[in-house]
Amino acid sequence: MVITAVGMTQGPAHKPHHHGNLRKAVIVLAMEEARAGAIELLSMRDVSRRLGVSPAAVYRHFPDREAILRDVARAGFDLLADRFESALPFASQAPDAAAALERFQALALAYVSFAREHYGLWRLMFGPYGRDPQPPKPVRPSTYDWLGKALAELKAFGVINTATAEDQYFVWTAVHGLSDLQTSLVATPSASDTITYRHSIMTLRALGQAPAGRLQLPLP
Repeated sequence: MVITAVGMTQGPAHKPHHHGNLRKAVIVLAMEEARAGAIELLSMRDVSRRLGVSPAAVYRHFPDREAILRDVARAGFDLLADRFESALPFASQAPDAAAALERFQALALAYVSFAREHYGLWRLMFGPYGRDPQPPKPVRPSTYDWLGKALAELKAFGVINTATAEDQYFVWTAVHGLSDLQTSLVATPSASDTITYRHSIMTLRALGQAPAGRLQLPLP
């Protein structure tokens, strides 16, 4: 994908789309543009040209460009949830304090690495188009629910002494801010992972350790 002098996207044309799920094809194309950091330049006319269909065909599935961007953001959250599920299966439970800490760190690492690998998409997800005015009925936990689960496990094992909704928001802003900063740093993935592990421990320390805690929070 390249950007012309007049600011139009001139990405590779997809094979003409004659049958099947045009709506899905539009989302796949827009996801590619989001990953490339060019989603803001994508127009309805460009989508129809790239897919080899008429603009009217695209409009039958999406009333406007904003509707496409909202669906792309929603698809991005689905991808992030898949990443979280791999790091911390939602139906599972930590057997002890050490496992609870490892699960929380894996979740933080999944979040930061997702932002690093899909920065254009990540920015779209947490921008205006990620706030869906008509969200679909949830069929799985939200990405925010994973954080609440991880903090609840840490509190249950005495690693931290508080896990309120306010604490959850505090931890999310800390990790989210780190994700944003890490995307602008010139660092190898391994160096970024080390920073993420240290940052996650420092964030938990801010919540305090329960007097009866059975696990200290040393920096790696």
